[in-house]
Amino acid sequence: MATVATATTAASSIGGGSGSQQRTSSAAATNMNMMVTESQLRIDALSQSLHRISSTTTDLTAITDGLTRRARHLDSLTSPASEASAMLTQSAGNLNSTVSLMKDARERFDTVRDCEPAIRRLIVGARDDIAAAAEAAAAAGGGGDKGGNDNATLATFGPAGGTSLTEQDVYAAVDSMEIIRDAYAYFLERK
Repeated sequence: MATVATATTAASSIGGGSGSQQRTSSAAATNMNMMVTESQLRIDALSQSLHRISSTTTDLTAITDGLTRRARHLDSLTSPASEASAMLTQSAGNLNSTVSLMKDARERFDTVRDCEPAIRRLIVGARDDIAAAAEAAAAAGGGGDKGGNDNATLATFGPAGGTSLTEQDVYAAVDSMEIIRDAYAYFLERK
């Protein structure tokens, strides 16, 4: 504004010429005044925009620093969590293999339990046959063989002496004993 006033004062002091010259000078001064005002407004607007950009940059820098701190904190939390997750995955695998072994062991125990009736029939049948042979020997010859000779007792078995056991009972008991032997070897390996 001071520049416009100086230009107007200089124009009026120079020549005192005609009125049209004064109007031209006055119009030039007004145009100059408008250009200075318009330029000043643009400069002020640019200055305000620069100030806003500067303050926004400062705010964004602070936000970015905060995000960086939070990311580090989150990373410090997720690292142990991912390690724990890996350990849990390994534990789950171990549990699955343990469950598989336990199922296999359970099946073996059930199979051994299924063998009990066949072996029990063999034992009961053998005891009954020995008791029957001892009674037959006592009735036939006066008290049996007191010297502990099992041949006298075993001689009563067979086609002439008869037995309560069938061939199927004996084979079933033998098969059951083989199953028990295999189960014993299985558990002995995993001891």
